[in-house]
Amino acid sequence: MNTPLSIPAFNSLPNSEEVIQISQWLSEAGLSSLELSNVQGVRLRITVEERAPSTPDATSHTLPTHGQPEAVVSTSTDISVTAPYFGNLLRKNPLTKEEFAPSGSSVCAGEVVSMLQIGELTVPITAPQNGTVVQFMAEEGDLISYGQTILTLHPL
Repeated sequence: MNTPLSIPAFNSLPNSEEVIQISQWLSEAGLSSLELSNVQGVRLRITVEERAPSTPDATSHTLPTHGQPEAVVSTSTDISVTAPYFGNLLRKNPLTKEEFAPSGSSVCAGEVVSMLQIGELTVPITAPQNGTVVQFMAEEGDLISYGQTILTLHPL
């Protein structure tokens, strides 16, 4: 069993094992990037790219990605879109103040239907497939936990 690495003090650049561990944490949390900086002006940006599934071999070390929301099929034909992370729900675009996907609107797979915000960080929540927004289960500003249902979609 691997002993978890701690986040470096960041008065120097992290070593390769620390970068790998941070990348794995980002991937597990459903985040695509992280930027660290310190008072001396040292800046480090780690980006986890989504990759197409491949057959692993002895030299392949691809990290799993969990950036897409999970689609959970309920007893009806509607699909629950769940939070890929935790934070405060943003149903409106912070710049335009327009709602991303009002109830009754049609959305395409991959389209942003809302966002989660923690401080300055925002994480998009996207539609897992084409559909019509049936109902939001949370309101603007609500604190959302990982895996909590945000909205339901009726598939097209």
